[in-house]
Amino acid sequence: MDDPQTWVHYGAIDPELAEIFRQDNTPKFAKDNKISSIPTTRTAWNPIYKELAANALANAQKNGVKGQEIYIPRRDGSLARCLLYQPEQSPPSASPLVVFFHGGGFCFGCPEMESINCINVVQTYRAVAISVEYRLSPESRFPGAIHDSWDALHWIAENASQLSSDPSTGFIIGGTSAGGNISAVVSHLARDEKLSPALTGVYLNIPTVLAPEVVPEKYRSMYLSRQQNKDAPVLTKANMDMYKEAYAPDPRSELWSPFNWPSGHAKLPPHYLQVCGLDLLRDEALIYERVLRRDYNIPTKVDIYPGLPHVFYANFPQHSRSKEYAKDTTQGIGWLLEAQRLSDQ
Repeated sequence: MDDPQTWVHYGAIDPELAEIFRQDNTPKFAKDNKISSIPTTRTAWNPIYKELAANALANAQKNGVKGQEIYIPRRDGSLARCLLYQPEQSPPSASPLVVFFHGGGFCFGCPEMESINCINVVQTYRAVAISVEYRLSPESRFPGAIHDSWDALHWIAENASQLSSDPSTGFIIGGTSAGGNISAVVSHLARDEKLSPALTGVYLNIPTVLAPEVVPEKYRSMYLSRQQNKDAPVLTKANMDMYKEAYAPDPRSELWSPFNWPSGHAKLPPHYLQVCGLDLLRDEALIYERVLRRDYNIPTKVDIYPGLPHVFYANFPQHSRSKEYAKDTTQGIGWLLEAQRLSDQ
């Protein structure tokens, strides 16, 4: 991983995935690239997410996890529907706080997409976990998702004790794809705005953090996956173009490309990243991790999935590594919590 020249090899298709394609299996969450189709796609997908979340919670309730909807105010007076997961019984030690932002290209998705991760961290670490809703595009364009997510995080920080959590034992944010972008941006806002309590860890799952229009010259030779994987399964260049048209971000803004944050990345908390080798977004995540670790001495942990595409675990659940992905996520959150504990000693 330390040699960027080897990163292209991560893009060689995984043999098991190739066999799945030979059997004519298509991604579970296939879509077209028309903005006009977004409402219909949401209508088709959201019930699937909600059923999976309801089933996961029903099983988790047998093991001491409770879940409920909460409504968090935003700056314009509207309310964000969020999902709160907590231990049924108060644990003997304080509960850390973990906040998730779902993926979906800023156009699709709902808080239920992160329910399994929420439940896993509650069961494993007796944490309090929240999955945040933000308004979607094209109805809410850039930087609406960032504003909604920052408002939610600010409220969560102010009300952490009322949520039965103690962020001094761990305060982690994270997300998938678009949610990874949100998490990277919000982590910088939290640092610059001196959010209290402060974040102790950041989880970035297949994030977009650096638009191709604004890649610094010194990193262009490393930034190859946008071209190498432009026709990869699940997330293609055509998909990204549709998402960008709907969300309408400014590529020059740090709220879209947090890699280029004007004040840099010093004093950010430890980061855990998950990166897929056959993913359009692979190299920007690897470059970002490299800069955090080498230039800013920020502790990082990375799990790489060679030959597998963006959100492969949801689209190809029959793949053997799909079952490992959620376990890796939970262990990565545990690493962030341990990094916090060691820094306090």
